[in-house]
Amino acid sequence: ERLFRTYHDTLVRYLTRRLGDRDWAEEVAQETFVRALRQERLTSERAWLFAVATNLVRDEAGKDVRRRRRLA
Repeated sequence: ERLFRTYHDTLVRYLTRRLGDRDWAEEVAQETFVRALRQERLTSERAWLFAVATNLVRDEAGKDVRRRRRLA
């Protein structure tokens, strides 16, 4: 809960800038926090959260490209 309260707003703002969509940013942030809960220990919380969020954005971008290719 502390992790969420501390980083949620900052992470969502970052993701909104990257994705251009606040709802999508909220979804990616939620997945990031779910993955954090699965970790036993986080040594550098902020760095870990933002790295995971960035990787999720990249994964989503790759999925989007593949979807567009299939539709074309």
